[in-house]
Amino acid sequence: MKHITLLLLVICIGFNLWGAKWETITNTTHIYDFLEMDTGYYMGTWGGMVFVPKINVPGLYNETISRVWTTADGLVSNDVRNISYINFNESIWLGSAGDGITIVYQNGTQRLTEPELPSNNVVKIIEEGSDVLVATKNGLANYNYLEGINFPLLRHQYNMQNTSGLLSNNIDAMELASNNYLFISSTAGINFVHLDSLDIDNAWHSLPGISGMYGFKNKLSISGDKLIVIGLRNIYCHSIDPYQSDWTQYNSDNGLVAQDLSYATLDSEGNLWVSYGTWNEDILAYNLAGDILLTCITSEGAIQHWHKKELGLGSKCISKIICYPDGIYLCSWGDGIFYHIHPFNSATDLWQQYLQNTIGFPKIRNIVTDAQNAIWFSSGAWSIIPQRKSSLGVCKYKDGIWQTYNLANSPIHTDNVYTVEIDSRDRKWFGSFYATSQSPQGWKYGVSIFDEMNNQWFWLINSGMYQWNEATHSYGGQPIGTAQLMGNSDVGISCDKYGNMIIACCEDGYTVIGPDDELIRHFTIPNSAFQQVEYSYHSGRQYFLGTHNDRGLVIWNNDSIPETNGIHWLIPDPPELNNCEVFGVVTIESPYEGIQHWIAASNGLFMWDETNWYKYDTAIKRYKYNKSTHSWENNVLYFVDEERLFGSVRTTPTAILLDPFNRIWIGSLQNGLSMYDPERERFTNYYQGNSPLLSNYITALGCSPEEGKLLIGTPEGLNTLIIGYQIKPETSLTNLKIYPNPFYPEKDKFISIINYPAATLPRGKNQCRIYDSSGALVITLKENEFARFDWDGLNSAGKKCATGIYYVVVTDEKGNRKTGKVALLR
Repeated sequence: MKHITLLLLVICIGFNLWGAKWETITNTTHIYDFLEMDTGYYMGTWGGMVFVPKINVPGLYNETISRVWTTADGLVSNDVRNISYINFNESIWLGSAGDGITIVYQNGTQRLTEPELPSNNVVKIIEEGSDVLVATKNGLANYNYLEGINFPLLRHQYNMQNTSGLLSNNIDAMELASNNYLFISSTAGINFVHLDSLDIDNAWHSLPGISGMYGFKNKLSISGDKLIVIGLRNIYCHSIDPYQSDWTQYNSDNGLVAQDLSYATLDSEGNLWVSYGTWNEDILAYNLAGDILLTCITSEGAIQHWHKKELGLGSKCISKIICYPDGIYLCSWGDGIFYHIHPFNSATDLWQQYLQNTIGFPKIRNIVTDAQNAIWFSSGAWSIIPQRKSSLGVCKYKDGIWQTYNLANSPIHTDNVYTVEIDSRDRKWFGSFYATSQSPQGWKYGVSIFDEMNNQWFWLINSGMYQWNEATHSYGGQPIGTAQLMGNSDVGISCDKYGNMIIACCEDGYTVIGPDDELIRHFTIPNSAFQQVEYSYHSGRQYFLGTHNDRGLVIWNNDSIPETNGIHWLIPDPPELNNCEVFGVVTIESPYEGIQHWIAASNGLFMWDETNWYKYDTAIKRYKYNKSTHSWENNVLYFVDEERLFGSVRTTPTAILLDPFNRIWIGSLQNGLSMYDPERERFTNYYQGNSPLLSNYITALGCSPEEGKLLIGTPEGLNTLIIGYQIKPETSLTNLKIYPNPFYPEKDKFISIINYPAATLPRGKNQCRIYDSSGALVITLKENEFARFDWDGLNSAGKKCATGIYYVVVTDEKGNRKTGKVALLR
């Protein structure tokens, strides 16, 4: 099975390219396209391409191990709209909605984009012999493969300007029938042309329709000798012989539900399968007006409807239906794949589901870690309506298991969760932007509070706190306690060092709720006309408060809780901080300069040492603000060849995190992230050019103490990078892996001594001693943050060790010992 081997090989190359330090996690439960091959299944999703190998029996199963192919592996886009296997040269073509085509070969990938493509918005890819036809939103292109040449040659592009019979350049669908007639749909109608006559203008014809058939985006599918045209609420069936005139029409009068249609096709027995839903390309979402997901009209005229969550189906719209001889596959928009094998008893048989265990959404807004070291992610937006790849609830990760909370499966008050925060009792607080009548059904304003330990939910708004009533499935009754919000647009929530919850009520001010849910105080910040508050941070010495450009950064320069008319308000001197958006603040104890507060803002990266203000930049490493001249002056220059902030690319900070090892990570809008090491006073940069980042736009940063990972949120999903273990996993001392071996210090810099295969050393104090061939102790190594030992070839006096064989002895806290040896060559 060469084609399966090809993809697996390429996927392995992609996964191993960056080593074990990096991981890529995208949401792949939203399916556009599906392809069954001899030993596996391919799925085109908005989070990349998924490959699932078959297990000895037909169908998909939850325990199946999958592989995901993303932009980190060479795709032009994670938004994979269509998949086509090209037999001629055993390649895979992946079409996207705005970035062109990725062609996957055995030794890599190739990108096909404008102007080689008529448009980067790819509608359909079809192979015929050595030709590949690509329909786009700006015409049709025909490519050809020649023997021995492993890239496609453009033969011709067809558009209204050079092909008089083509009805429109804006193609909505394309299908090729077994009689080699090509059908192309647009709002102007349906073209047909025989493949032998593509270059003959008068061979292009339009298919006569019936009343009301044209004028909107019709989808197409072909099954056997039938062409199916999927209209808004009608389905039209026609012979693949375009010169026949008979049409069969289906609508609410003869079996369909009176709802917008998502897809339709015929199976091998002549049964018509229909799904429902209205697609919104702006936010990449379906809307289902009713409760029915799927309809089957048999060849004898019997009608069967499937409701949400009926006979094994989920609750999300079905985006595509694929009929194979062995069964029927349903691509869902959020519930993965559903499958049923033939023969099919529609009245009683259950659908099987394949749903990947993965993060619940692509775009990540906020990341926090709770007291149990579970990681929580939010997906909200500064908006009252859903945003693209966003507004899909919250997601929890713990011990390899992902769990999503949204309106469909929990009492959470909205899917537009802007902020997650953990309180002193390990409860989760979910803040959101204001909800109005324009918001989706079910969205509410205010804050949800989830007491996971006691499985209780609360809803906090300006009239008080309410508890979820499981019997009535509502937040009813009288308010509980004294907690009460100042306003209901609660975009920012933080827990201070005393367990108080500081809630930013946008357009109103801040509310402070105590550890026992008592109302402590409402307050507003000075000199803010609109109180567009959205951020707060407590350093233990001050409260840093940020707005959405309205005021910028304001500091309450005292450890007491801020007051509206208090005496401790401090306005930063630099004007850039007086009209900006504050994305985050962290506090460190510099080894050389004492306390430093680092601020990531829309106008730059700043630092305050409680006396002076500094700004970090790409041209000059650090500027100092002169309060007398009200200007920035050079303070610290970069050394020659020193790595610069964001790789010297001008961009905007978007997130900031202090990791457990006192290093600062700063995310950016356009060029990945920078790590600042205060001990070395150096920046290290990660961006798509030198790492497998899903995007150069970093939306959030977090930490996983148990897995030793930096969590990097983007609009396309999650990247993780191992940066060091704060809490080592439970393991035992097994075998030593020493590499590189032999060791050339001048070339390799150092060797790593690893507990294999666990990768981390056991918990507790571990020691590594290195001896020379005479048995003399050379050096005792200290375990590093990666729970391993590194040796640079120097002895305990800092002098170079001579060429020879050296023996490595590692012991754990319990006295267990493992040994190894390494050849050092100079």
